[in-house]
Amino acid sequence: MRNLSKITLLSFVFIVIGLSTITTGLTSVPVFAIKEKNQIRTSGSGNPTISLNPSSGPVATLVTVTGNGFDPFSTVVISIEGDTRDTVTSTSNGGFNATFNVPSTSSIGDHTVKASQGSNSASKTFKVTDMGNPKATQGSSKTFTVTSSGVPTITLNSTSGPVGASVNITGIGFDPSSTVVLTFNDTDIITVTTSNNGEFFANFTVPLSSPVGFAQVVATQGSNSVSNTFIVTSSLGATSQPNVTATAPSSPNLSEKMILPDIFA
Repeated sequence: MRNLSKITLLSFVFIVIGLSTITTGLTSVPVFAIKEKNQIRTSGSGNPTISLNPSSGPVATLVTVTGNGFDPFSTVVISIEGDTRDTVTSTSNGGFNATFNVPSTSSIGDHTVKASQGSNSASKTFKVTDMGNPKATQGSSKTFTVTSSGVPTITLNSTSGPVGASVNITGIGFDPSSTVVLTFNDTDIITVTTSNNGEFFANFTVPLSSPVGFAQVVATQGSNSVSNTFIVTSSLGATSQPNVTATAPSSPNLSEKMILPDIFA
């Protein structure tokens, strides 16, 4: 009976050890390692990171945020000091690229830029070096205030693309809490309301009727107006021309031209 108990115990140990490994080819991989690997595949790397380009500059600087290690196909919120500046969707590899303008009201010094996606987040520091906006003030030493519009500025995250392309536009220096009308080659595309800092963020689609070539994106708010150039790289007419001109033979012609010996030759 004692020997039988030893055999039973050894068999139990063998079964437990056998279940704890999975043989793949010539090697045995622990089950817990496979579970951990699966978690990594479905939850990004578990160690999300971001980088900023540039990592310093004056207010209104356009910053590109590059992220890695986030959950795939998930929404990532980009913020600076808790102020949401952009929202993007990560790729199948958990990476993303996003852009935002440093708020015109940011003080000189270090500011935390954060990318958040569920329980995953990563942060980097952006250093504001100057309260002036060289682009908007044309090199002067003036600073932005929230009580006047100053000189408005708009920035596009992409300056070229085909019709139907999605474009993010950021505006600063407009009157606070006011209406801004955006046009694309004199065609109204969207109307937005500025924040109490005179800023706005919006997204628009390049009109399908746009011809190939240079186009003007204009933001107008009262007497304030500013434009930026967008290059349309392909039009709907150009991409669909073969389909428009192509004609299919009628059913009788198909039957007349269909010669079975040739088909099965």
